[in-house]
Amino acid sequence: MFPSWFGKWRDKEQVATTLRTYEPLLIPGLLQTEAYARVVLRDDDAAVEGRLHRQLILTREEPQPPILRCVIDEAVLCRPIGGSEVMREQLAHLIATVGPRLSVQILPHGMHSGLLGGFVIATLEGGSDVLYAETAVRGITTSDVEDVAAAIERFEAIRTEALPLTMSLELIRKTAEEKWT
Repeated sequence: MFPSWFGKWRDKEQVATTLRTYEPLLIPGLLQTEAYARVVLRDDDAAVEGRLHRQLILTREEPQPPILRCVIDEAVLCRPIGGSEVMREQLAHLIATVGPRLSVQILPHGMHSGLLGGFVIATLEGGSDVLYAETAVRGITTSDVEDVAAAIERFEAIRTEALPLTMSLELIRKTAEEKWT
């Protein structure tokens, strides 16, 4: 269902109290609709099922779902993954998922701190942080103090450059209407 290297991260993600994610290329996996995930995962049923199963952490009752703070590059909203219908559904889903424990902010086009790649920081019970960084070959999970500190610093820089929540939601709505209708 998952590549072997992803298992270490999945275990951390499942027990995280907070997840902070920056994604420059795609909608984060935890927020992908089935149709979007199916295109990204090239119609691999087991992989799609695994991705959708991971998303259950966002709606579980016990333990409480993690706080999820997402920053997504604006280009992700315009990248044609699966065509207009898939993109409209995906962008509507992004808007619908936002709530007190889940935020989505858009990082506008242009030069910014997030051009080096996507990553997720999981804060675990007790306050320790773990980093998941994506590479062209695979994802890497590490709790190296220097790497985690650099990622937290980068995330905060990216988040300060992102649009506020209400402006982000309006941009998502506008993109869905103007580009994917």
